Amino acid sequence: MSRMFKTITRTWNPFTGCLFSCSYCWARKLVEERLQSQVKKYRDGFIPTFHPGELSRRFKPGDFVFVSDMGDIAFAGLEQRRAIVERVSEFPETRFLFQSKDPGIFEGPTFGNLPNVYLGTTLETNRDYSLTRALSPLNRYLVMQRLDHTRKFISIEPIIDFDLDVLVDWMRQIKPDIVEIGADNYHNHLPEPPWEKVEVLLEALREFVPRVIEKDRLHRLERR
Repeated sequence: MSRMFKTITRTWNPFTGCLFSCSYCWARKLVEERLQSQVKKYRDGFIPTFHPGELSRRFKPGDFVFVSDMGDIAFAGLEQRRAIVERVSEFPETRFLFQSKDPGIFEGPTFGNLPNVYLGTTLETNRDYSLTRALSPLNRYLVMQRLDHTRKFISIEPIIDFDLDVLVDWMRQIKPDIVEIGADNYHNHLPEPPWEKVEVLLEALREFVPRVIEKDRLHRLERR
């Protein structure tokens, strides 16, 4: 499937589907418009589905694998998540990213604190534009801020207009290892920020975030 993040080298989908209904979700559109009729794995559309056969997949040392980019792992059952994490633990030289718009699932013993695992969420803005059924950005931030995990990942994509001081402060509190920032590439007509504000955000984040990654099409905002 699509390599959603620039730091990612591979995707793995032992679980697919999501019920958050984000208005800008590219994965749901891809499944419903093309994959559902062409690929057996997606015959149920974007209904949350566990694919146990995927647990036999092997991974190379040095890869950075996004787990379930074609869904949200929050909709997997507890035992399903445990089985996926157990498989991940068998490849300590491979890095894995779990990302959810309900990062509360990362609290507790299931995900542990494996040194090769990054836990993340999307914070496309600090404001609540009611574009999703997921937790509000504020609640996602609060969970990530208190999450006791060695490596954290934040996606600011698709970036939506935000309050600069608030979003920067959130990132300081979360202490992510990686932040990737991207624009809406699918013509969803979102309330995007001016490029000048994005530039200031990038400069501020680079002062304390180890890796700040600009997605390839972010600079489209310069031409708005």
